[in-house]
Amino acid sequence: MKRLLIWGAGDQGLVTLECALAMGVYKEINFLAFKEKEYRKISGFQLYKEQDIMLNQFLTAYDEVIVATGDNDLREYKLSILTLLTIPIATIVHSTAVISPFTEVGTGCTILANAVININAAIGQGCIINNGAIVEHDCIIGDLVNISPHAAIAGHTRIGRKSFIGIGASIIDGLVIGKGVIIGAGAAVIHDIPSYTVVAGVPARSIK
Repeated sequence: MKRLLIWGAGDQGLVTLECALAMGVYKEINFLAFKEKEYRKISGFQLYKEQDIMLNQFLTAYDEVIVATGDNDLREYKLSILTLLTIPIATIVHSTAVISPFTEVGTGCTILANAVININAAIGQGCIINNGAIVEHDCIIGDLVNISPHAAIAGHTRIGRKSFIGIGASIIDGLVIGKGVIIGAGAAVIHDIPSYTVVAGVPARSIK
């Protein structure tokens, strides 16, 4: 069994911990916090602070590292450090997630409880697929996309890198969602969305 470091000890770090525990493949799991507000005790698990360690030497002591933050930009930065240092990057998949064997999932992803990813979908690197989210057949999800709980992405949809899909949002089939898009909670997306657009509502409309 392996040693896992969860890099990030906030909310995303905690749900990542539960996911990793459900996998049953890690003999030891510790946290590395990078924000002051994360300096809280997590019962039964060791918490380290970035400013207290020699990062390169510290990271190499672990078999795998997963970056745990919902901030797409910060997740990209931390993953780039791991890649530069050739540190093995974990992919964390909850035991209750349903993933087609004909689906591709990139490294550094976290796929939480009861998520569904169907046949011929492709998930990029460093994505977060939250609890109960559905990614239907033939979807292409770019790197560093964050799909919130119970969002539903219909088949043949493409989502550009570093986009954020809000809780309970739905996207009809065959749409193209650009890069850096933010889709608000509960939105119903029925048209393509250009890159770096913020949409909300039913049906979803641009608000920024």
